Amino acid sequence: MKIAAIVTLALLVLPPPAGADVIRVPGDVGRIGTALLLAAPYDTVLVAPGDYPVNLIWPATAGIKLRSEDGPETTFLDGGGAASVIGIYTGVDTTTVVAGFTVRGGHAEGQ
Repeated sequence: MKIAAIVTLALLVLPPPAGADVIRVPGDVGRIGTALLLAAPYDTVLVAPGDYPVNLIWPATAGIKLRSEDGPETTFLDGGGAASVIGIYTGVDTTTVVAGFTVRGGHAEGQ
């Protein structure tokens, strides 16, 4: 457990790899899904506070970091009860991150 915590902490404080960009939502791109599709490996999609209705399908791009600017108290991903809020199916690895959101309103078949 201590090793996992140290590795996680190291990943959070290390700078992104050279060439990694930050895509701001809604500043640079209006929608989180569009920002994820535009992201290259190891880019960060940084989301401003707000309530975002989403049913995201994660792109097959390793290392994308989806983060909120101000944390889960002010940034919400809401699936509206229609489908999964975030569907991650392929192409990700241990460098992929989703952090700082309250996730609500998801629905999966059979639930």
